[in-house]
Amino acid sequence: MKLVAAVDVGGTSIKSALVDADLRIFATANAPTPHNDLDGNKTVKVISELLSKIASPGEIKAVGLAVPGALDETNGISRWSGNLGWKNLPIRDLLAREINIPVAFGHDVRTGALAELRNGAAKGVNNAIFIPIGTGIAAGLIIDGKIRSSDGFAGEIGHVDVGAKFDCVCGKKGCLEAASSALAITSAYAHASGKAGISSEEIATLAHSGDVLAEKIWNDAMTSIATACQMLVTVLAPEVIIFGGGLSQSGNLLINPITKALAGSLTFQRAPRLVIAHYGAQAGTIGCAMMALDLLPGGGN
Repeated sequence: MKLVAAVDVGGTSIKSALVDADLRIFATANAPTPHNDLDGNKTVKVISELLSKIASPGEIKAVGLAVPGALDETNGISRWSGNLGWKNLPIRDLLAREINIPVAFGHDVRTGALAELRNGAAKGVNNAIFIPIGTGIAAGLIIDGKIRSSDGFAGEIGHVDVGAKFDCVCGKKGCLEAASSALAITSAYAHASGKAGISSEEIATLAHSGDVLAEKIWNDAMTSIATACQMLVTVLAPEVIIFGGGLSQSGNLLINPITKALAGSLTFQRAPRLVIAHYGAQAGTIGCAMMALDLLPGGGN
């Protein structure tokens, strides 16, 4: 049995998993993402330690590494990642030298889109958009049956102006990510209520149960997502929009208000189906494993 590792580097945590050729997960290990790691050395060390936790030496035949931001996926370079502070960092090669294992490299959102396209909610669909919502927000664009990246720059929907009042990591004000990411929702609630440590999922539940403050913050966030979706629908006409990431665990508490707000804003456009990712918050992990398996002869079989 050939095993690969999936590594998803997020703005808050690094997630790793040991996966076989049938996409079964055998072990997982997570760790906080290092802060102020501009040269990537701390991140590489953390990933190496995580891999040693989930597998014995020699077990892992390839690694699929996903990171956020604008990437040069061909050359394994993070051109820019606001949540990680990276600029023109050759993270793929840094990791490959550290662990001495082949590394496949991709965008964290496009790896999730890969999982959903091959075996999830986008399977058999020609035009779809995958939007995971976590510490950041971006979109995986599936157009004419293929994931499109425009040299690694496409899909940064988190940085379109939706009229948000908070500053964004990109240096602008008004961005979707600053209004509707899981981090933005928890920060807004903590600022307004004085209660820190309340998760976005808990805020969704509070909103559903009638908490006035939580309801306002949640609905504002969902309205901003709907505004961004309207732009995507008008320009790209997807048949389905798939939501993943940590916030997807809220299920209909996420889908219903976006559906309602989007329905009220469309006129001539084709209205897409809005669904939760087949792989949920694990779409990125499965996509990373698929990339790693693609490096092996016969896909790991």
